[in-house]
Amino acid sequence: MGIGDLVYASTYWAQDQRWVNEYSEYMQYIHTGSLTAASQQGYDCLTDPVSSGGTQPYSGCKVPTQYYDNVYNIDRWSNELRLQSKDGGIFHWLAGAYWEKTRELESQYYAMAGLQPNGEAYQATASYYYNAGAQPPRPDDWYSYQGRSDYLETTEFANVTFDVTHRLHVEAGTVHFHSTFNNWSYGGFWYSPQSLAEAPGSSHKWNSKLGLSYNVFDDLLVYADAAQGFRDGGSTVGLPSGCIKAGAQGNFTPDTLTNYELGWKSSLLERHLTFDGAVYYMPWKNLQTAIFDPAICASSSYTANIGDARVYGMETEIKYQPNANLSMDASASYNDSRVKTDNYYNANFQVTPGERLPYVPYFNWSGYVRYEKPLDDAFHGYVQYDIAHKGDMWNDLQTNGSDGLPRVLQPGYSVMNLRSGVKQMKEHWSAEFYITNLTDKRAIIYTNEGNFDLRETVNEPRVFGVRLSYRFGKQEFNDQD
Repeated sequence: MGIGDLVYASTYWAQDQRWVNEYSEYMQYIHTGSLTAASQQGYDCLTDPVSSGGTQPYSGCKVPTQYYDNVYNIDRWSNELRLQSKDGGIFHWLAGAYWEKTRELESQYYAMAGLQPNGEAYQATASYYYNAGAQPPRPDDWYSYQGRSDYLETTEFANVTFDVTHRLHVEAGTVHFHSTFNNWSYGGFWYSPQSLAEAPGSSHKWNSKLGLSYNVFDDLLVYADAAQGFRDGGSTVGLPSGCIKAGAQGNFTPDTLTNYELGWKSSLLERHLTFDGAVYYMPWKNLQTAIFDPAICASSSYTANIGDARVYGMETEIKYQPNANLSMDASASYNDSRVKTDNYYNANFQVTPGERLPYVPYFNWSGYVRYEKPLDDAFHGYVQYDIAHKGDMWNDLQTNGSDGLPRVLQPGYSVMNLRSGVKQMKEHWSAEFYITNLTDKRAIIYTNEGNFDLRETVNEPRVFGVRLSYRFGKQEFNDQD
């Protein structure tokens, strides 16, 4: 168009998923308040000491196994229209609108293969909840539900950039976001009367940004930015109606993160040295997190807003290449991320103001040194050493542990790798010998307490290997490939 370029884009996307997971640990190791492995295993027996108050032994038992079958069908349609200024000049702008609709269908079925309808535990539970006995929809049905989620979002946005001088630039933008959503679900445990649960809601949010950048020299730029971002609110899909009645939050509101940042970008020593960095402060309002509270909902977790948090941090990276053969890189970051307030006020999910956020170490740093040299007109040889460090970090946000286990401070670790090889520049062949995890460090990557016990995922041990590869096409290897 005369004043700018008009762009329209439309996308349709659909995905069907299904997976079957083994879940016998629920029967064999569960401990969530009044629910124990002993009480669950009784449903696979004709008699058991839990249901009888200790007067009957286990008898007529089948193997206590369970699995669950999940099916998801998701489709999404989006449309975007934007008008933006032509290239050139000192004033640049764009304005537009976005529309997106998502539908998600879900079914979940937990099957207990050894469920004994004639057993003492089964009959006692059915009599307690129904007074006249109960029969699950299918012989092995322990827990099942069907759900549907509809989500519609609309967004209007605008952004302008003004080149005050050839060195000073100003940028500003704003976006208005609006969403409507509704979740329907029906189902739950076979022994509990069910009703249709509906969780409609909506939210809207204005976000804005303002930035200044200044080229002090041709090879040094400094900048200051203030920008907002958020995650939309919503409702937990498939949350049983009994959990909502017990106090679980079906809906949650948006949380907002504002970033205030000062930084620099530089290219020095005739572009042999690059030095970038930034310092930032981020207040975080209405933090969303997953809640698992067996006293309210033993079958499902749900999302809730628990309070405010804040982040102080800095990051920097230095790249140095004194000549065509030698290159090195070092980067580091520091983050102090803490909870400020606890607005959830739940005895089974306590958050202590001032505590660090989970999975956020104070320090991360990494670096590498690489030497590469032509061996002849056809081959390059190289050797590279790299190291990465991740500091210690907590595995959970709550300080009391609703599953009976305390949160864990995962120790920091450093992992080193070494590799050396040759590559044929014109024919795209390469061969490499490598050693990963050079010192055979055992690092704890993830600590999981969500299965009623403590499980640690660790990194791969030291590995010696040889890699041969060939790249098709006309593109040649570059010096840093």
